[in-house]
Amino acid sequence: MSRYDVIVIGAGPAGLTAAALLAQEGRSVLVLERSAHLGGRGLAVEDEGFKLNLGGHLIEDSGSGITRVFERLGKELPHGRVNSEMPVWDGRRFASVRDSYAGSRSELKKVVAALLETPWEDLDRWDDRPLREWMLQHTRDEGVIALWEYLGLLECLTDRWTDHAASDNLFMRKLHYEEKHMAGYSFWPEQGWDGMFADLRDAVVEHGGEVRLATAVDRVLIEDGEVKGVACARAGRVIPNDREHEVIEAPFVISTLPVWDVLDVVPETQLPDWYAAQIRFLARDAFRCTWLGLYLATNEPATILAPAELASWTSAPLTGTAGFYFDMSVLEPAVSPPGTHLYVAGAVIPAARARDAVYVDETFEAFEAELKLMIPGLEAAFWRRRHLVFDPTYGVIQKPGLVGRYRPHWRPPGVDGLLFASETFRSRGIGVDRAARAGLTAVEDYLGRRLPGFESTWRY
Repeated sequence: MSRYDVIVIGAGPAGLTAAALLAQEGRSVLVLERSAHLGGRGLAVEDEGFKLNLGGHLIEDSGSGITRVFERLGKELPHGRVNSEMPVWDGRRFASVRDSYAGSRSELKKVVAALLETPWEDLDRWDDRPLREWMLQHTRDEGVIALWEYLGLLECLTDRWTDHAASDNLFMRKLHYEEKHMAGYSFWPEQGWDGMFADLRDAVVEHGGEVRLATAVDRVLIEDGEVKGVACARAGRVIPNDREHEVIEAPFVISTLPVWDVLDVVPETQLPDWYAAQIRFLARDAFRCTWLGLYLATNEPATILAPAELASWTSAPLTGTAGFYFDMSVLEPAVSPPGTHLYVAGAVIPAARARDAVYVDETFEAFEAELKLMIPGLEAAFWRRRHLVFDPTYGVIQKPGLVGRYRPHWRPPGVDGLLFASETFRSRGIGVDRAARAGLTAVEDYLGRRLPGFESTWRY
């Protein structure tokens, strides 16, 4: 029977970050991933000569998060091209966000100054209130308020683009202004998504850790409030519902499973009822970030303002949905065959309707049609993939009352040796960087100290 210091469930950014940092600290670590791919919800997979992500991604880390994790591990995370124009659809055409901005510069500077003077811990008090409420303390300029609300849409898509928790939105603005002196900062990893996760996997292995793909964890083993290890799917299972397991021992387990999966693996009877209820509440369908993902390939560029720009809208002409669009091939040429362009777009839909197959298919038809209306060059598309970002999804919607202290703590009460390093639990940030920060938090909790180089890095 195998035994390790720590077992990490999931080979996404949280799991690989946690495992690599712990292995570097001399712990024996095993990462178990049920899929055949690294990256979790940020995976990159081949499809007929194209390389696709789950929904299309950009990283938002202005330097103190996953970028610093790479530096700590002796790796490099080169920041690719950064968006600056950010074209916005105004109902008739796309224009730079700067041209679309109608607010007062002096009012914007006043709000930025107020945020930079606000201590990080004070932002926690805004978990249950919308961004607009915080901003009205400092400005009545609707242009300034709309700009920051719009940036929140780009960071965490919701079907009601103004409905974001103030705390998570302000966290990102403060982080970017302090570290990059700009309101928003996102980039594509130069080594590609598969290369980025391969680098993290290599850091685990180089320090003596192990990573097993295509290995599902059936259950975390807990006895008398203490973690004993995990029961994994037996290799070579043939019959349906085979209940024979491989048991792997470890006194400590870090689970990166999201709230909608965690109770399938962690026995609910081992958790306080109120804590399990928090998990079940957040796992509701209505709280999943949900959108229609569309990939289109063309031979000629269908550029808006500048090739590498992330275009977006709050109301598309046919569906009325909010959404986004960008050319992945400009950011990473290897995602499509030479001489072609691979575009990714998304249309946000209400999560409560994601299981309605007729609605989803009909909305996909309308979305593709309106995308070609807004961007005529896409009429010449010769290749397409449609997919629904719902299960798995991008995360829990960052609406008031669903973030920060309203999410379950990463340390479940009454269970020694179990931590949840998931961005759907209590964490801050966006996407991949948020997950990496959750992994860092779990590592430091396990070690009982801050890691050198991360003293000033913000985590929850």
